[in-house]
Amino acid sequence: MFHPLVFDNIRVVLEGAVYDRDFDGAITITNRSDVMDMATFQRLFQIDFQLAGQADNERAVRAQIQLRTSLSDIAAEQLETPLVEHIGCTICIHFVMQLEQPDDMPGEAKEITAILNDIWGQRPYITQTLSAKLPEHRMEWPPQNWENRVTLDFHRKIDEGNIDDLRLLIEHTIQSLVGLQNYVDQT
Repeated sequence: MFHPLVFDNIRVVLEGAVYDRDFDGAITITNRSDVMDMATFQRLFQIDFQLAGQADNERAVRAQIQLRTSLSDIAAEQLETPLVEHIGCTICIHFVMQLEQPDDMPGEAKEITAILNDIWGQRPYITQTLSAKLPEHRMEWPPQNWENRVTLDFHRKIDEGNIDDLRLLIEHTIQSLVGLQNYVDQT
């Protein structure tokens, strides 16, 4: 009989919990993807959402939860052979927000990190990637709008023993969306 992978079990619970919050009216799911990368034999599930009522807001903060597993984890689980130290998958959370020509980019980055650390208790490793679109023939500097992609990485694998933690992870993600959206709305 077929036995689902750790990845599949976690994906089903994660996806269901996010859809529950969509049905509750707290968030709106905007995209989802379940990919098997045949070049590297990796699995990736990602689900994107934003706070409910933000569909018409150009500056809406978006969240994306990514669940990923690798060939070595899949093979170790299927072969029941210890190819890796701990069989499981990794989870990362991304927030994407638009910043309008910030005067103090390092200061704003520190404020965004502080908002997230207050919610997450300095648990995940936080990185911020800033980018600006410079259209051909209309290059202006400094750009009027910047995109900030904030990544929360937990630097560890999870397995079925962490399934109960997924609802709390989603609640923290929604709290982060609220805090970041308030910050974007005030700038």
